Amino acid sequence: MIAEVLLVLAGHSSSLFPTDHTVHPAFAPLLHPGEEQCLESLGQIALRYRKIKHACKTLARPSSRYVSALCATLNQILKDEYEVLVVETEAKVLKRDSSLVASGSFVPLSSLRAIFAEWDAPLASLESLVEDLQVKERWKPGPLIDLLLTRSQTGIHRVSTIYARLSESVQRVWVAQLQALLIHGTLSPNDPLADKNYVLTDGAVPSCVSTQSRDSITYVGRAIGTVKAAKWEKQFPQDLAREHIKMLNTVLPQDQYTFDRIVADIRTTVSEWLWLNVLTHKDVDEAVESL
Repeated sequence: MIAEVLLVLAGHSSSLFPTDHTVHPAFAPLLHPGEEQCLESLGQIALRYRKIKHACKTLARPSSRYVSALCATLNQILKDEYEVLVVETEAKVLKRDSSLVASGSFVPLSSLRAIFAEWDAPLASLESLVEDLQVKERWKPGPLIDLLLTRSQTGIHRVSTIYARLSESVQRVWVAQLQALLIHGTLSPNDPLADKNYVLTDGAVPSCVSTQSRDSITYVGRAIGTVKAAKWEKQFPQDLAREHIKMLNTVLPQDQYTFDRIVADIRTTVSEWLWLNVLTHKDVDEAVESL
């Protein structure tokens, strides 16, 4: 039976749990009530794991880079932590490890239950997360990052750590989009942060980004985009652009103070360059006066 339970925990179906996490009625009379409870608790863990894995497959659509990044990171977390635990537990059983195999001959279900108890809360929370994600046809980055940051605020360390990693993965994609806007003045055809006038779209920015930074993002994106589109002889220097990329690579929007400072520094640099190199041209003055 232990081998069967481990297969279930690894994501395989089994006649032990024909529908959900409830033990098959034919097996129930053969079990002590405590054993049945342990089995159903393990079955619940396995069921949640399968639901999460299946949801990741359906959610990870190429058109949604943010949700795809989230699902890729979630799959990696499950692989590195949960799936490794299943493999390590199976290895202990095969080696008759005394920490798990009582008297070197049998594995108490209670011991197996205790090993996987640490995944009760994480998998319950992640099941709830993917259910929330499946409600919407399309998630914009702002609300998605807000959701993950809110869920990371918990006293359960493993749950908090998982959501912190998920949030970081989505924020990294967002920062890459931000770099395209601030460094090159370009907008992605999929999930653009701003419209053609460089006005930030609804839901494009997480709530942790201040109004000041939002204004600066619009200013810099429009300025760089205007200069680039006009194909003037003097374009924004590559060395400054590389420095701005380096600065943005060191911060996430959740680090509000540092993020505000870096965006403000980029705006100052761009403003000074515009003043010295662009605003001296009369025909450009009107094009950028809205900045």
